[in-house]
Amino acid sequence: MTVSRGPVYMLLAALFFSIMSALVKAGGQRLPGQEMVFARSLIVFLLLVVLIKRRGLPLWGVDKKNLLLRGFFGFIGLSAFYYTLTKLPITDATMLQYTSPLFTALLAVFVLKERNTARNWFYFLMAFGGILLIIRPRFSLDFLPALIGLGGAFFAGLAYNWVRKLRHTDDVLNVMLYFPAVSIVGSLPMMPTFLMPQGWEWAILLGVGLTAIAGQWLLTKALHYDEAGKVMNMVYMGAVFATGWGILFFKEVPDYRTAVGACIVVFALINIARLKE
Repeated sequence: MTVSRGPVYMLLAALFFSIMSALVKAGGQRLPGQEMVFARSLIVFLLLVVLIKRRGLPLWGVDKKNLLLRGFFGFIGLSAFYYTLTKLPITDATMLQYTSPLFTALLAVFVLKERNTARNWFYFLMAFGGILLIIRPRFSLDFLPALIGLGGAFFAGLAYNWVRKLRHTDDVLNVMLYFPAVSIVGSLPMMPTFLMPQGWEWAILLGVGLTAIAGQWLLTKALHYDEAGKVMNMVYMGAVFATGWGILFFKEVPDYRTAVGACIVVFALINIARLKE
């Protein structure tokens, strides 16, 4: 049984994004979160400009309207996620963000006219259930922050659909460029005091930027190859990878529920990644 390229690319994207999250966790011990968002976006933007110029592509792409919408939706989703992180426990905020693949699949029916089989929906929900076991949210959510968190996941779902929507008009690099471009402009007004990075913090910021661009490239390639609702559920593997980094570097040993949840997620994703019916 062969596996289509889209889920494989998304699995690798989840790995790089989990490494990025671990680096952010390490760097965030002193550096403000918005400063790290700005630094990541700036590094990614500059690298993409160089790559686009070397490829001889038009810097701002072809379908500028939809490219800008992709960047805008992504920035709103990211901003909402950071807002919920400041207002809610991190487990609750993360759980809300992890509803984005379900929003992606639901929105793909209307935005991209994609269909999912009942079998795929079953595995989507199974993967989501595994995430519940891994993160174990307390659900002690205040209404407004929770609503904003869900809204952020909704906008992230829109952004992922627009990535796939642009696959016929623009190169992967151009699609990637607009997210950091909009994020740079949008994060500047929200940045608090600037702290000069020290020592290893420079390497951490560079690592955040490099893993972010690798993850974004793989994510964009995945959405160019396969249906949005199918491949986006691979982001659930990020929770499994993050559990591993927590054990290795932060001494966060999971209990049996995390192990069971990880097994459920892996089982569901293996089935999602099989050939289309």
